[in-house]
Amino acid sequence: MQLAIDRGNTQTKLSLCRDGEIHHFTIFEDDELQFALPSFIGKHNPTRAIISDVRSSEETQKLIALLNVPLTVLESTMRLPFEIRYETPATLGRDRIANAAGAIKRFGKGNLLVIDCGSCMTYTLVADGALMGGSIAPGIHMRFNALHTYTGALPLISLRKDWTTDVVGKNTQGSIESGVLQGILHETEGMMAHYRELFPQLIVIITGGDTSFFEKHLKSSIFAAPYLTHEGLHEILRYHCA
Repeated sequence: MQLAIDRGNTQTKLSLCRDGEIHHFTIFEDDELQFALPSFIGKHNPTRAIISDVRSSEETQKLIALLNVPLTVLESTMRLPFEIRYETPATLGRDRIANAAGAIKRFGKGNLLVIDCGSCMTYTLVADGALMGGSIAPGIHMRFNALHTYTGALPLISLRKDWTTDVVGKNTQGSIESGVLQGILHETEGMMAHYRELFPQLIVIITGGDTSFFEKHLKSSIFAAPYLTHEGLHEILRYHCA
């Protein structure tokens, strides 16, 4: 059994995989990681692990110190099941590498676009069997936070599961929701349309923490894969250790 650790900007997500299938997924907050991670490993006894960490190398080393299992740290320079053609691979987000691996495992090496809806919205393009690059934009919660932080009076609001798609906000909260949520949906639809013009028969996969919101409200054809990053991490570890 193998363990994948995906450390994002705000949370650390863990998954266990056996025989190519993910059968356990959990999320730890930063303040519980020091005690929860060793306990988790002791309980499940994985035989090997892979880490994807978007934070600094110093933060990665602190995380590694909590582990007692054969470990692979995801890097753009390691042996991967696809080519990277990004001009600055050292700055390429590890989660985007994992997303590419997960998309290729699911759909093969056609034209693929992975949209990861987390703190940031990342668009990762796979074409001709290679990770080509993509786009990066603020995510939903970053947009809400920016409106609150960089103005004097606008409140901080959260994404509501029962949000309706009214364009005209009748109060301040409704106006913010319309601007942020309608805006990001139109932006995403426009980005997908632009990529589809450039890359025929493009398959679009949505993943990340806000997958359900986009799956519900986007009008274009997409595949929702909430655990794609972890599918990719496990595939990279399997390939790397083969």
